Amino acid sequence: MTNVIALTLLAVVSSGAQSGLAGKWTGAEQGRGNVTHPVTLELVVNGEEATGTVSIGDDPVKALANGKVQGTTVTFTTPAMMNGRELTITWRGELKDDRLTFRRQLGGGPEMPPLSLQRAPS
Repeated sequence: MTNVIALTLLAVVSSGAQSGLAGKWTGAEQGRGNVTHPVTLELVVNGEEATGTVSIGDDPVKALANGKVQGTTVTFTTPAMMNGRELTITWRGELKDDRLTFRRQLGGGPEMPPLSLQRAPS
């Protein structure tokens, strides 16, 4: 009986953390020449799967691929074009204190600057 209660509690806590990631997140990315670009992430969480879209500045809206949720962490990829080549950006976000902070890596290259988003008002 105790095991059933513990498993039920764990499922409720896990579900709460995952649903805490869902929604609209906004922020700004620092670009070259001290220009900031608005960032909007629409995140849909279904169990351990994450889908949605991200837009950065004037770039076209991109669909999230390979999205996974584990506790308060979300990972996904998005396509990027650089010098006529299509690359993949790998995103890894951690929810902490009502902020979703991402570490991103372009292709197999170096890590990009961190990106911190806040939940958009409803």
